[in-house]
This record gives sequence, structure tokens and C-alpha cells, in this order.
Amino acid sequence: MRGIVIAMAVLAGPAQAFDDERTPPAAGCLDARRMVEMRQPAPGALAVMDAAGQRFRIDLGVDCPEAGDAGAQLLARDGWVCGHGQEYVRAGATLCPVAGLVAVDAREYATLSRAADQRDEEIRTLAPVEVREARRRGFAGSANYCFNPRYLRAWAEDPQGLLVELSPRRSGGHRFYRVELANSCPDLDSAPAIVFRSGFGIGVICGNPGDQIVSVDGSGAGGPVAGSGAGFRCAVAAVYPHEPEGASAR
Repeated sequence: MRGIVIAMAVLAGPAQAFDDERTPPAAGCLDARRMVEMRQPAPGALAVMDAAGQRFRIDLGVDCPEAGDAGAQLLARDGWVCGHGQEYVRAGATLCPVAGLVAVDAREYATLSRAADQRDEEIRTLAPVEVREARRRGFAGSANYCFNPRYLRAWAEDPQGLLVELSPRRSGGHRFYRVELANSCPDLDSAPAIVFRSGFGIGVICGNPGDQIVSVDGSGAGGPVAGSGAGFRCAVAAVYPHEPEGASAR
């Protein structure tokens, strides 16, 4: 890498503040100095978000399982990652070449984030352990692909599934989430009330197996959450922040 001007950005670290206006060398490049989040869904891929909320997938030329570690660094000319060569992820003493950069939408980024968290869970359980009781670890999901129904303000059905409105302060800054259903749910529009139920019992809805929308009549002693009068159940397939924001929910 002799002769290359290198700017380093710590992966998954906070975005740095710069006063200068930076012009990318080409359309669709990532300013590595303004990254706010980095995840590793697979040994040969990274998912990155910048301070403006733009989302990217970085494809690596080789498997680099430690590229997502907190101490890894992204190396590129003037800090711009474009997928055009001479760009690397440095993980310890290993240099992993960047093979490509692709902008992704909120749905794909949610899928990548979820895969990264599941991969982290698998890695943390590789060491030999003595299992005394079957139980799930403290997995709580991410605002990239989960929401907490406790903070639900409103919801509306549309051809893509369900749009829910939440408190942005409690949802990673996101006001609306898209909820995709595994199958058609024709009775949803006539439901007097609905509740969301987590299949893993973790209190958030992420599209995990068993996540459901349940219709209730709200007449039980405990109100809708008590689940009296359940008329149907709709399986949740995917959850991700809705863009562009500003849509209305009922």
C-alpha cells in the first residue's frame, strides 16, 4: 500500500465531526469518517450506516471473520469507500480487501443486522458449556429490525402489510415501522383491536418465529393485552423502519 494516502475510521464507532464539505470521488461512495454503525452479518460482508442514515453493504474479497470487531479499521483513500479497489478492512494484523460496495434500503439493512446479531449469538456459544436448562440468552434485538409494542401509538393496514407508529424516542429515532406478514390476513382491517405477541417472549417484535398479531375485543378484565376474544392470528415475517417517514397511521 506504499504511496496510498490512508484515512482510518474505527468501525462501529461514533461519527467524527468535520467542518469541511467533502465531495465523494464517485456517486454512491461511503464516507468512512462519518460512520455511526457497523455490523458483520457474514464472514465476507459488512453492513454500515452513516450519520445521514444511508445504509451500505460492503462485500469483502476474502472471508474476514474478525472484520466486525470493535478494534477493526477501515482503510481507504481520503476516507472514501467506493468498492473500486485499494480499500481494506484491517482486523488485527490481517488486511481484508474490499471487493464491492452496495447501497441498501431499510428492509435489506434490517435483514443484515438481524443476521449479524444471530451470528454474534452463535459465536458466543461456541465455547464448551454445561447445559442445565434450555433457555434463551439475553437477546433483545435492534431498532434496525425490531420494535417494542409497548410504545405503539397507532397502526394502519396497506397492501404491503402493516404500518405502525411508535415513540421515536423509544425506537432508535424511528417513528414508523413496516410490518410484513407471512400470509394474507383478511380480517385485520375489521379487528376492533390488536396486540403484538413475541414468539421468543422477549417483549419486542422482530419477525422471529412465533411473532404474531392477535385480534382482541378489548372486553377482558385486563383490557386488550389480556387477549380475551382473540379472533385470528397473523404471523409476522419481517420488521424494519419505514422510509420515507411522514406517512400517517390510524
